[in-house]
Amino acid sequence: MVDRHPQEDGSNGQLNRRQYLQMVTGAVGAAAMTGAGVAAVTSDPNTSSVVNLGDKGLQNGDVIDGYLDDYYTDGVEVRIPEGEYDWNGDGFGNASSDAAIVGQGEVILNNTAGDFTPLISVDSGTVAIKNLTLRGAAGPDKSRFRLEASSGGSVLIDNFNLPDGSQEGAESKAFYVPREHAGVVEIRNCYISGFSDNGIYASSPAYEGDGQVIVENTVAHNVNISGIRVGSSDSIVRNCLVINDAEATAAADGAVNQRGIRVREPGDNITIEGCEVIHSYEGAGAPIEIHDGAEGGSGQIVDTTVKNDAGDAAINEKGSGAADWTATNVNITGSGNLEYPSQFEGVCVGDGCATPSGDDPQNSGSGDSTTDGSTSDGSTSDGSTSDGSGDSSGGTTLDHNLVIQTYDGTGINYEFTATGEIAQVDVEDNDAIVQNNDGTYTATGETGNGFTDEFDFTGDLVAWSATKHPSTSSGEYELRLDGSSLDPASIGDDSSSDGSTSDGSGSDGSSSDGSTGDSAGDTLDNKLLIDGTDSDAASVYSFTVSGSVEASADLSSAPEDGNRWDELQDNIDGSTVTGVVGKGLDGYRYSGALVGLEVDGEVNITNEASN
Repeated sequence: MVDRHPQEDGSNGQLNRRQYLQMVTGAVGAAAMTGAGVAAVTSDPNTSSVVNLGDKGLQNGDVIDGYLDDYYTDGVEVRIPEGEYDWNGDGFGNASSDAAIVGQGEVILNNTAGDFTPLISVDSGTVAIKNLTLRGAAGPDKSRFRLEASSGGSVLIDNFNLPDGSQEGAESKAFYVPREHAGVVEIRNCYISGFSDNGIYASSPAYEGDGQVIVENTVAHNVNISGIRVGSSDSIVRNCLVINDAEATAAADGAVNQRGIRVREPGDNITIEGCEVIHSYEGAGAPIEIHDGAEGGSGQIVDTTVKNDAGDAAINEKGSGAADWTATNVNITGSGNLEYPSQFEGVCVGDGCATPSGDDPQNSGSGDSTTDGSTSDGSTSDGSTSDGSGDSSGGTTLDHNLVIQTYDGTGINYEFTATGEIAQVDVEDNDAIVQNNDGTYTATGETGNGFTDEFDFTGDLVAWSATKHPSTSSGEYELRLDGSSLDPASIGDDSSSDGSTSDGSGSDGSSSDGSTGDSAGDTLDNKLLIDGTDSDAASVYSFTVSGSVEASADLSSAPEDGNRWDELQDNIDGSTVTGVVGKGLDGYRYSGALVGLEVDGEVNITNEASN
């Protein structure tokens, strides 16, 4: 049986990866390579100098953060001598081009921070983290290593082990890859166990940067929500072992839903190859899941074996998520649900098929209730069932994704409400979610200076509000719903499919004389034009009228040589408009009189009033 936490072996609890793989008798790396998802191995950083922290005074038992702050920067390979050091959460984000942190021998970092949120962001070349083990459970709040690279850049995580997972209820994952990622992230030779909110959460790039994610020779053990989660194009999960043999650490809302390998978004040519998934815990979710959010994408499952003693389908297709997927030499055994997508042809099912070569952990106490009140048959104490379809929401499918995007120098405090559950994807501290008395959920938070906050939710958005953060000069932001730009003014409006364009103009209901009418029958026969075509920078404006106001598509334009500010939607709140214009033209029709106008920037204003 594989121990939930590695045994002490004379190396201060350091996980010896080779010993672990011997315990599972070669499960990782045993499959033949077919080339279905062949990708070049990430190159090592092209560093110009090497610094050994032992030569700089680092001794066993020291706090390592200050040494990393002093010596880890672009062009430098920092070597950590064998030993055990305290780590307070800092030092990993200091380099963005051709740099490395490399453990020499067995290097243990003791988590003295509790929560940790390092950002490893690569502008060019490769940044690598190698040969480390982090000990101590993360939490009580959110923790993760955030990995992202610009196009042409790469992040390499090699033999970085996180065996102690997270505290109960902490929103913690080992590694998170955000939507902005456009290069390559490669995670290999790692052991991850006991996290409450995914082990490797790497599906978000499908929404924006669509950067490649490669996970190889990695073990995910008793991880909640999913062991390995991908979704961007050309991503690969190869020669990995996922084991769920006991109940995982619960998520913040108490939910436990242990899926193995999960494809969550519609990337093209995603590959699962040479992997083994063992679900001997009867309360586990699907060993492999292709979510309905992946519909429209494509991929292949090759040379992969599944042993499933749990109730969800061995390869669970939600909706038509696997419509453009294929299977070759896939073997499914076990005492549980052995179902798979009916269109898959290269699948062997039953006792005569190949089984995973890892030791079969003995399941004990599988009929006990899970932490969210569900039993091994999926039923809950109130008679409802959990179908394994949720993200971190205890069985509820979180169908939608909301991203709150800020820019350099901008910042907001925000609040929004949805009719169904809301779950954080990647947000910083000072964000909170509460359930209201009417069954809706409300999230509040703050973000700024180019960062994004991201949420999954179910149901409809029914309210949104945002105010400028007091520490920033501008309160401009953008919302994206399921990957598309969203006008904040349309939230809560049943007629929000108004034909609005990305520059904030909309289908204006113009009459034959060019005027428009509002819902009260008022004639919008006045025009206000905010023209940024002669400016090289963005301008922020706000104006108020005494009557009604609408954005006008025929008065607005976004030039081909415009900038991202021309893509932002503008906000209409009653009779007040707040907007931003780049090199485009924002036009409005209104009734009554123009009673207030403020502009921060250089624009030409034209007000054509009929009276």
